[in-house]
Parts: sequence; structure tokens; C-alpha cells
Amino acid sequence: MSQEPFNFEESMETLEKIVKSLESENNSLEKNIELFEEGLVLSKNLQKHLESAEKKIEILSKDQNGDLKTTAFEEK
Repeated sequence: MSQEPFNFEESMETLEKIVKSLESENNSLEKNIELFEEGLVLSKNLQKHLESAEKKIEILSKDQNGDLKTTAFEEK
């Protein structure tokens, strides 16, 4: 059984729909709990994806000799 690749944009859209639904619609308590749980899972997956992407970011720069080098991204 193959798993679809993670789609960040679609997950964000789904999470936004969940938030809007929780804020504006008159769902039953059970439906709101179900939506909340789905939102938590999406939120955790999105956070993992962002953390993974952050680790992969590298900045290309030149050293004193003019040679290109890569350095790890550091948050300021």
C-alpha cells in the first residue's frame, strides 16, 4: 500500500477550513471534537514538515578566497 506524498499547501487549506468551521458553524459537539482532532493531526504534520524544511535550508556564500561554500541556516 503506497502512501501519497505530503502536500503542504493542501494540508494548510484543509486546516484553514477546519478552523473556519469550528469558528462559524453550529456543529454538534461530536463533530467539533472530530474536526479539532483532525486539525491537531494536520497541525503536527505541518510543523514536522516545516522543521524538516528548515534543516535543509543552506545559505550559499563565498569564503575569503572567493570560493563558494555552504553554511547551515541559522535563525536570527
